[in-house]
Amino acid sequence: MYILTKALYGLKQAPRAWNKRIDSFLHATRFKKCASDHGLYVKTNDYGDLLILCIYVDDVIFTRTNLKIIGDFKHIMMKEFEMTDLDLMFYFLGIEVIQGDDGIFIHQRKFVAGFLKKFKMENSNSVKTPIEYGIKLTKEGDGRIVDATYFKQIVGSFRYLTCTRPDICYVVGLVSRYMELPQQVHLQVVKRIIRYIKGTTTFGLFYSSSKKIKIVRYSNSDWGWRLRREEEHK
Repeated sequence: MYILTKALYGLKQAPRAWNKRIDSFLHATRFKKCASDHGLYVKTNDYGDLLILCIYVDDVIFTRTNLKIIGDFKHIMMKEFEMTDLDLMFYFLGIEVIQGDDGIFIHQRKFVAGFLKKFKMENSNSVKTPIEYGIKLTKEGDGRIVDATYFKQIVGSFRYLTCTRPDICYVVGLVSRYMELPQQVHLQVVKRIIRYIKGTTTFGLFYSSSKKIKIVRYSNSDWGWRLRREEEHK
C-alpha cells in the first residue's frame, strides 16, 4: 500500500496545497500578509529592519533593509523547502531587471519582441504617439466587426506591458472598453499603439537610489483654475 504525503505537481489541487503550505510557514515565522495583495508578505524584527517577500506560485523574490537578515532568511527557507538561490534578480515573469549603484531599471524588451512577432507587427513603421489627437471612439461605430478573441489577446498583452510602461496606461484603458464587440476602427487604434511600442522598446521604469527625490505634479488648466478659486474662498 502507498500513501500520498503531498500534492503532486501538475494536479488541479497542487497550487492551492502549495499556497496553504508556504502561507502557514511564513505566518509561523512572523510574516504578515498584505491585506490588499495576498502574494505579498512583510516581516519586521526587533530592530525595525524590514524583510519584504513576494510570491507568485512557486517563484519567490524578496528584499530587505539589512543585509544580514537576507542570509538568515535564505538559510531558513532552504532548510524547510527544496529551493535554488538565483542571487540578484535579473528576470521575473517577463520583466527584466538591471540593478546598479545609481538605482534599478525594469523593462520588458524581450516581452515586446515576442509580442510584435506574435501579432506580425515587427516590420511595421513606428509612430511617436500612442493615439491620434482628438480621436473619439464609441461602441456604436459604423465599421465592420473584427475577431474579438484576437482583439482581446492584443489588449491583454498591453495590460501586462503597463507594469513597466505607464505611458500607455490611458490608451490601454480606452481600448479595453471595446473588447466585447470590437470594430475595425478600434483595431486601427490598437495597431497604432503597437507601432508606438515598437518605436519605444527601450522605455521602462527607473527607481533611483538617490535620497534627493523631488515630486513634480502636473494638472490641466481647468483643474488649476478650480484650485485657485477654492483657495480664494478660504
